[in-house]
Amino acid sequence: MLTILLGCLAGALLALGLGFAWPGHLWAQIVAWFLGFFGVSIAVNLAIRRRLEAIFKDVQTHIESTQGQLRRRISVMQNRNMGGGKAVQKLLEKDQDTSIRDAVAILDRVAPLKKWNLLAERQANTLKGQLYYQIKDYESAGRCLDKSLVPTPDPLTLAIKMALMYRQERFDELEKAFRRGVKRFRDEKGVLLYGLYAWVLVSRERIDEAIVVLEQGKNKTEDATIKQNWEHLANGRVRHFSNSGLGEQWYALHLEEPKPVKIRQTRFGGPLRRH
Repeated sequence: MLTILLGCLAGALLALGLGFAWPGHLWAQIVAWFLGFFGVSIAVNLAIRRRLEAIFKDVQTHIESTQGQLRRRISVMQNRNMGGGKAVQKLLEKDQDTSIRDAVAILDRVAPLKKWNLLAERQANTLKGQLYYQIKDYESAGRCLDKSLVPTPDPLTLAIKMALMYRQERFDELEKAFRRGVKRFRDEKGVLLYGLYAWVLVSRERIDEAIVVLEQGKNKTEDATIKQNWEHLANGRVRHFSNSGLGEQWYALHLEEPKPVKIRQTRFGGPLRRH
């Protein structure tokens, strides 16, 4: 890494300079080397961090801007009673796909920085993996997340990795990832992981194991959805199992689709009612 080489060079030059100016003081030269090394390393890392933060901010700004445009477009379509058509839905999905891929292209600006900071590329890959997963490009998401930050920085990213393992039927790896994850993300941070792994077990008809996982989850997280799902399974109501209470984070995994809200137009052009 260039930062280390530059730091070593700066330390060596400072130590040699001090040796010429103040010969016979080896300890002082050693101290000078460390001062030169850490001084340059810290300065370079701060500069790289600012560059990274600027790139990530550009990505966030781009996503927020395009999401705002999509929300306005959806609102217009709903006002014109166009929101339910499959053609319209595909058009919106295409717009989102384009937006996300443009955001990933912004992250490619991180590439030159990896020569200075080894974690820069892994940070970018973590975000790329999340973005690709959002548009259901699972192959690209998996490729990026395989080269992302270790350990995984947040529960949602780990849940995405686990969901990819489920899709690829890598169940042994999935279980290990879950066990490590709930040890690292304690209390409420582990709710999504308990819900996801229980869902995987239920989908594989391993109900008894799912009950054990949910019992552990309800004792450690005190989450209402986890507790309710445990009650359903413990009482034989498997069909009532649902992670819908986990909200957007659960649906972001694309393992289940949210139930559509039924909207009916009242007579004489009255207000819309939801059922």
